[in-house]
Amino acid sequence: MERLLSDYFAPAEAALVEKARGARVDAKYYVSREIPDLFCDELIRAAPRFLVKCTGIVDGMSEKTIGALRGRLREALRKEE
Repeated sequence: MERLLSDYFAPAEAALVEKARGARVDAKYYVSREIPDLFCDELIRAAPRFLVKCTGIVDGMSEKTIGALRGRLREALRKEE
């Protein structure tokens, strides 16, 4: 996320999303792992702001911008192969 959407999100926001993704994977696949309550509270507080920001970003995107992001995503996926 950080590489593709760095024009839209601050590094701290990208880090929080990555941590949240990791917590989701832990909760889904590893029953014995617990997510700290403080982190859950942080996510609950950040989620509404993040949703509003995402909605604003999407609403402001042109077809050209979306095409450019798709191209960057394709390139990033090729590099991972």
